[in-house]
Amino acid sequence: MNLDINIRKIKSIYFIGIGGVGMSSLALYFYANGCKVAGYDKSHSAITDMLESKGVQVNYHEDICNIDPNYDLVVYTPAINPTNVELAYAKELQMPIVKRAELLGMLCKGKLCIAVAGTHGKTSVTAMIANILSESNIAFEAFVGGICKTVDSNLYKSDGAQVVIVEADEYDRSFLNLKPDIAVVTSVSADHLEVYGSKEELQKSFVQFMSSCRPSLRIVNGNYKDIFDTNVTYGFNEDAKYRIVDYNYVNGLANVVINDGVRDVKFENLPLRGKFNIENFCAAFAVASVLKCDYDKIACATRKFKGVCRRFEIKFENERVTLIDDYAHHPEEINCLIEAIREIYPDKKVCGVFQPHLFSRTQMFMDEFATVLSKFDEMYLLDIYPAREMPIEGVTSNALFEKINVGKGNVVMRNIVPQIFKKSDADIFVTIGAGNVDRMIDEIIDMLKMK
Repeated sequence: MNLDINIRKIKSIYFIGIGGVGMSSLALYFYANGCKVAGYDKSHSAITDMLESKGVQVNYHEDICNIDPNYDLVVYTPAINPTNVELAYAKELQMPIVKRAELLGMLCKGKLCIAVAGTHGKTSVTAMIANILSESNIAFEAFVGGICKTVDSNLYKSDGAQVVIVEADEYDRSFLNLKPDIAVVTSVSADHLEVYGSKEELQKSFVQFMSSCRPSLRIVNGNYKDIFDTNVTYGFNEDAKYRIVDYNYVNGLANVVINDGVRDVKFENLPLRGKFNIENFCAAFAVASVLKCDYDKIACATRKFKGVCRRFEIKFENERVTLIDDYAHHPEEINCLIEAIREIYPDKKVCGVFQPHLFSRTQMFMDEFATVLSKFDEMYLLDIYPAREMPIEGVTSNALFEKINVGKGNVVMRNIVPQIFKKSDADIFVTIGAGNVDRMIDEIIDMLKMK
């Protein structure tokens, strides 16, 4: 990291990989501060469209002409191809360059930092905390790894904010650039082992992430309490400090009872779908409790919570069918998704299309993916979304599908999925994955309307 950079004096900034959800929130932050903001991404997306609509210049072809040598700072994501010509040119010019996580760490300095980490659930928990603080009239900033539907953005920004909420990403050990005052860990499942090598090394990195916090401000999902030095746990565990005592659904809304260590607190009519989201709310409640937020305001904020795009997001619903879109790309996430669907829509037939994300992840969890995808009534696979990776011999969607046991399914081209859904007699349709599977949602909705 270049420690000589004064981010308060930045007037122009260029983002390489600006379409990433983490990068775009930083771009929006500097744009809102009156900076000249531009960047590169390899393809159009809803995020790049949003940035361009605000006046941010987005380039879709790598070209050294895009890099003005007078930019105060160049920011890049570790997911960007290391051969990117713009990044190479900026290095050649010896321009000030930082990784996204380094910049985020700079923005957190001098403020009360609440950081939410975890291999699953961190985006929803970050968004829920931001939503609660907004209702509690606390001036804060938040950088969320998804579009919060309540504000239609991945950035919360308040003048004079002395509190910052950040989603702490474990990929590439990015979260070690943060020194949080309050840290939350939602889960520590084996993932990104192409970076860490083993689950044990991943766990060590999470422990290091937590190390800047006092033990009393380390808030951990009770399922992972043995990894960390803390007594502040949350969840369904009997010994959790913030314990979910009970929950049920009435007309699709959740009633939740949480014991805060002293008494049972009841929250009614919350738009939280699935057991995993009840657990996410408990994590947000724990942070709000530490910050001494009023419980009535916590309840009011959560009743207004509209969720995060691509997190159990209902895209279409009528009396016949429901379409759900979800970012799940790890076997445990998909398992939480199908369990929630079975809980909320019992006895309904479920048809899903899954786009595996990364060759390395597909290879590593081939059997686990097969097991959880077999829980669907129908399952169709798209080709693996490579993102930053090159193909691995023998690792294909066909190889995965051979291990899946479903009544109906296949490996298919993306353009025929709407027709498949139209012909299916399923009640619930689900698009799943972290790639670009969501880009066909509008076509699917048009088809479902014809059923």
